[in-house]
Amino acid sequence: MEFIPAATLWVLTVLRLPAALDPHRGSVFRATILAAVACTLYVPSVYYTVDPLLGGRNRVGLVTLLSLLLGFWQFRTAILQAAVSDEKVRRRQLTFGRWATGVACAAVTTGFVTSRTNVTDPNLPLTYGDQSGMAVFLWAGSAFIVWICLDIARVCRNNLPRMHAPSFRSAFLLIAIGCILFALVLLDRLLYGAVTKLEPADSMAAAILTVLYWIGETFAVVLVSVGLLLPRLSGPLSHGTFGLRARLLLLEIRPIWNRVASGQHELILEKRRASRLIALSPHAETQLHRRLVEIRDCEMASPTAAERLDARDRSVVERAELALEMHSGARPTL
Repeated sequence: MEFIPAATLWVLTVLRLPAALDPHRGSVFRATILAAVACTLYVPSVYYTVDPLLGGRNRVGLVTLLSLLLGFWQFRTAILQAAVSDEKVRRRQLTFGRWATGVACAAVTTGFVTSRTNVTDPNLPLTYGDQSGMAVFLWAGSAFIVWICLDIARVCRNNLPRMHAPSFRSAFLLIAIGCILFALVLLDRLLYGAVTKLEPADSMAAAILTVLYWIGETFAVVLVSVGLLLPRLSGPLSHGTFGLRARLLLLEIRPIWNRVASGQHELILEKRRASRLIALSPHAETQLHRRLVEIRDCEMASPTAAERLDARDRSVVERAELALEMHSGARPTL
């Protein structure tokens, strides 16, 4: 169970690799790779293996938390860029996020370097929590993550009404739920620390909190990952669906185009009548757009051409134009 979040994030990182240098979508790639590093290092077996390579003294714990903080900062940046259309509001929130991240990272680093953490132990807050520096390390990091998770959920919720594409509405909803769940998972760890001060680490309450932590973290990562992938997957799926719809519309438009374009050779590219095989065209959307333009051109050039369109014909033409317009409409990106 403890490897599932890290594996999920590495898969997501690989899938986002083509967008690594994209100025609008690069933040998501940076967020996923930083989160993947953090989740991987947090796995106890990996933690014990890597820490000696960094010189011991739990330096891997500092790297883990800093990676997580920077990952959440980049994730919030990506959400703001995708969801907030008001440039002034977006710029103000991005600036505040940079300052908050800088303060949190500085506080976490200061708290760690002023603590004595000689023996490698993934449970830093429990083992060294009585030191004031480690308290700063724990609470500064926790407060930042809880704030940024709730803020991402707020941004997603507030911008849901303006998102018309079902895939984006679903994506932002999943991301919001995942962030809230991640905040609850972090509170679980804080509660675990309080419980283990009163009861043994192998007590029933501590065991339940540990199980809930790994399950909650896994579900949080999966929900956010699916939310990030959904818009990317919906593109090819919707394009394939629209391709089929465009072919069906071509069949409906074919007899209309044949009637209207008859005798208007100077306004059309193809001089022969359209057959039913037009539905097998490899570029159905382009063919549909061209036929519609030629129908409208013939209407304007000849009153008799316009008279050849009855109410049903006009309905088909308008429906095809609307379908093309909706398919080519601008969409937010993630």
